Amino acid sequence: MSIQIYEDLSNVQGHGKKTKRGDDYPMKTNSNIPKPTKRVALGNITNQVHGSRIQPTRAAKEKHKANYHGQKSEQVKVYEDKPTKTRLSSLKDSPMVLSLTPCASDSFEQIDTDEILPEIKDIDNNSPTDFDVPEYAHDIHNYLKKAELKFLPKRNYMDKQVDINKSMRSVLIDWLVEVSDEYKLNPQTFFLTVNYIDRFLSCMSVLRGKLQLVGTSCMLVASKFEEIYPPEVAEFVYITDDTYSAKQVLRMESLVLKTLQFDISVPTCRDFLNRYLLAADAAEESQLRFLSQYLAELSLISTDICLSYRPSTIAAASVLVANCTLDLELWTPTMQHYSGYSVTDIRECVREIHQLYSNASNLQQQAVQQKYKTPKYGCVSQLPAPQNLNL
Repeated sequence: MSIQIYEDLSNVQGHGKKTKRGDDYPMKTNSNIPKPTKRVALGNITNQVHGSRIQPTRAAKEKHKANYHGQKSEQVKVYEDKPTKTRLSSLKDSPMVLSLTPCASDSFEQIDTDEILPEIKDIDNNSPTDFDVPEYAHDIHNYLKKAELKFLPKRNYMDKQVDINKSMRSVLIDWLVEVSDEYKLNPQTFFLTVNYIDRFLSCMSVLRGKLQLVGTSCMLVASKFEEIYPPEVAEFVYITDDTYSAKQVLRMESLVLKTLQFDISVPTCRDFLNRYLLAADAAEESQLRFLSQYLAELSLISTDICLSYRPSTIAAASVLVANCTLDLELWTPTMQHYSGYSVTDIRECVREIHQLYSNASNLQQQAVQQKYKTPKYGCVSQLPAPQNLNL
């Protein structure tokens, strides 16, 4: 395909019309006229041309200009408001069925489809998160709950793995917590990484010597997707103590993307957690928020919890356990309304998270506990777990 560029030379002496650059017989031009400079890529993108160029639609506007000033055009037909027989007959063959009857007195603006009861607090009008548009917040949440079903890993994929087990996966996730904290990555990056790992292992059998390579490549993909300034490949090679080369990391990254079919924009527990904390009326720097985040990240270490429940269920159960720990109301009508879960729906997940929380100090993986032990997160990992949930 050849690209032809038209240049306006109407202002140049000896040229009364445009010439086409690239013709077999170009018109002779004055050699003293400087040639236009070639535009540098990503440099001057204004495409300035000497003289004025006529837009393609201007000629059509000038042709029918008289029709808009002074008299009506013969081609413009004015229909009356009443449906005539000619119009009705022409509508019979139309694929669209039009209703010529007037609309009802109740317009759609007056119909409230999302009625909020008096005991339910409206959280969408003052939301500082992604759900800060009241008109779409409910639809966004419903879409995420449907989309999470599409990107769930297989529950029993670990049974089909020959060379790795649940304990090795827990060690890998615990190490990735330290990596994300070292490079100050967005929490969403870590949750996406865990999702990529589980979905990849659901389809591919991996040797234990390559498991860390899979985790590193998945975090590289998540960083490129979520972070503004993601770590470079050399930094991921460095954190593995040069166990793998940059070429191996890039090859595994390509394999991960092909296996995931490039579906990397997936809802995670973090997406639902932010909304449920708003329903729980949790402040930005509150123990309730930090403790819920701690329980949600701690649940990723447990293979049974992470693979057995949806991200939205884990988020709701984490908030409930945090409420119980801080002696707050377990599950308010507002939280049930916006989450779509009742206490009965999440009871089993709540019990497993509570058990994991109670035994957190005895786990071999302590990266999450050390992370939330700092004053930055309110030292919530040191809070004792409640003995009874009273569900």
